[in-house]
Amino acid sequence: MSATQPAPERRVYSVKEFTTGLSGWFARQKFFANIAVAGEISDLHAFGGSHLGFKLKEEQAILECVAWSDRRRDFPELRNGIAVIATGSIGIRQDRSCYQLVVERIEPTGLGALFLMYERLKEKFRKEGLFDAQRKRTVPELPRRVALISARGKAMEDFIETVKCRTAFVEVEFIETQVQGQGAEIEIADALDRASRLSVDAIVLTRGGGSYEDLFPFNLEPVVRAIARARHPVLTAIGHLGDRHLADDVADMSFGTPSLAAEHIVRGWTFAIRRLRDADAGLARAARSIFAQAAQRLHEIAGMRLHHGGLALLAKKRTALAEWERRLWRRDPQRTFVAERRERFITLRARIDTSAVRFLSDATRRLEHALVKLDALSPLAPLARGYAIVTKDGSAVRDAATLRPGDRVKARFERGDASACIETVSIETA
Repeated sequence: MSATQPAPERRVYSVKEFTTGLSGWFARQKFFANIAVAGEISDLHAFGGSHLGFKLKEEQAILECVAWSDRRRDFPELRNGIAVIATGSIGIRQDRSCYQLVVERIEPTGLGALFLMYERLKEKFRKEGLFDAQRKRTVPELPRRVALISARGKAMEDFIETVKCRTAFVEVEFIETQVQGQGAEIEIADALDRASRLSVDAIVLTRGGGSYEDLFPFNLEPVVRAIARARHPVLTAIGHLGDRHLADDVADMSFGTPSLAAEHIVRGWTFAIRRLRDADAGLARAARSIFAQAAQRLHEIAGMRLHHGGLALLAKKRTALAEWERRLWRRDPQRTFVAERRERFITLRARIDTSAVRFLSDATRRLEHALVKLDALSPLAPLARGYAIVTKDGSAVRDAATLRPGDRVKARFERGDASACIETVSIETA
């Protein structure tokens, strides 16, 4: 264009004219008139009373969305994070000069659809009272037999290993089942019904965690109904800590991991075993104390009886001697031989005193000898010399031939006791 030619006339639009024109252009394009866009909901909020605003996002891409109140009434329940397909038309929001999707209908997909199913089932079961606390059953404190429902794998192994490490009193009846995939809820429900027919104290349903989709069978109606109709208390250990399923809500107790469920099962046994061991140790201490007190008391009583007996005998002899003195004094009218007789009686009294002392000394020696024999016969005396009393099932072991490798025995020492396992048995032959 040469400098002499006039410049072409240009059209200047106002902001409102521009946005209105662009909005009209979008409206005339069939591609934008009825378009479906898939994405994840974020920034969900209400505005203007009953209108709905949110964003659809995929990685870094974001699409602003709006739904007017007359359309919102037909939408399913929405929440941030669920995947949906939003269908509507593209328009321009004039107050911000940005395009947005005016949504006319919306449907969840993937996890979004599962979440809505979860919410519908949860509300249904809640209304039926399946989650009420008053219908929860109490797990026995000392269960003897437990049914474990699980797939083979880490969850099953963790549960059984924890039970066996804590106590040997609980028997685990394993019922294998599919725990994920199509039809898993039917197999799990069937396993629960089979466990209900067993003679067990509780049922444990386990699964070693997994994705939301993998764990979803534990939210479905067949599993929830089977737990509710079970004849025995049901404990669940389905997901990791923090996960929650409808099976957990209807179960009598729920735990984050199989190991935690196993620890609860054996908790009563662990406590009872500890109390029995403490009681056994206390009884042993009490028995030793009582025996020692009895021996001391016997010694004191024997000494007191001997001492009192000797003194009584001496007093009796002295009284008799004094009586003889008085009688002789009265029968001697001249009392000429009083001095001589008094000397004789004094000599006799000295002899009596000597006899009494000898008697006491001999009796004391006999008592000490008896106490030595008593101490030797005490069942605890050998323990003070380093020996031990070995018992099996509460009875003393006197012959090694009565033992077998693997037997559990208890050895009692002067102070304390210990448990042991027999490894080898050697029998002396003549």
